[in-house]
Amino acid sequence: MRKTPLTVAALALMAGAALLTIAGPRAQAQGVASITLPDPGGIEQLYEGCNNIALTFPVGTTSQTVVQAVSPASAVQSMWRHDASLNAFFGFSPAAPQASDLLAVDFLDAVWLCIHMPATAVTLSEEDSGGTAELQVGDGMEVILEGNPTTGFLWEAAAVDSTVLRQLGEPKFEPATGLLGSGGTFTFRFEAVGPGQTPLRLVYHRPWETDVPPQETFEVTVMVL
Repeated sequence: MRKTPLTVAALALMAGAALLTIAGPRAQAQGVASITLPDPGGIEQLYEGCNNIALTFPVGTTSQTVVQAVSPASAVQSMWRHDASLNAFFGFSPAAPQASDLLAVDFLDAVWLCIHMPATAVTLSEEDSGGTAELQVGDGMEVILEGNPTTGFLWEAAAVDSTVLRQLGEPKFEPATGLLGSGGTFTFRFEAVGPGQTPLRLVYHRPWETDVPPQETFEVTVMVL
């Protein structure tokens, strides 16, 4: 029986990803990450698991360039392409490019982008404002805050040191009910990426009202060990 050529890094990733579990249609409107594709592409939502994407990058684009088009790029665990003529998968791992055999892609290549988000170690809410959160490098953190975007107010990050704590994508809003104009919660996701200390300040405001103080403020000190 013919074996599919795989690198050491690919074997480890496939064991963790259960052999390319492809992300199918999801109920939520927004994925945990996104990729910006050149024209005639667009912005594609990416979900936990392996997402089948048709690339629109020029012929010979490096795999690292594709990874950098993902927001956040740190969410990419691996990228795979199947070569039908060889009946083989070729893969790229941002963590181990030297052990990867998919170093470049071509226009309209179909690939699987495998997304992994860090496990949530800490979940914070309004009651935690003014406190301190301790994380280890690699930990995930969620902040869940109440709001209502139909009023024009949004929660946004106003201050954070991204070398210590990186925001993962845009905040996700979930309405409390199915009624039009219903309020709900904004969920921010972060990843601890480096040791240090940073303030995390989130503001609830109308973005166009630049001379008006925010209606609410959430602030904690994050220590990454």
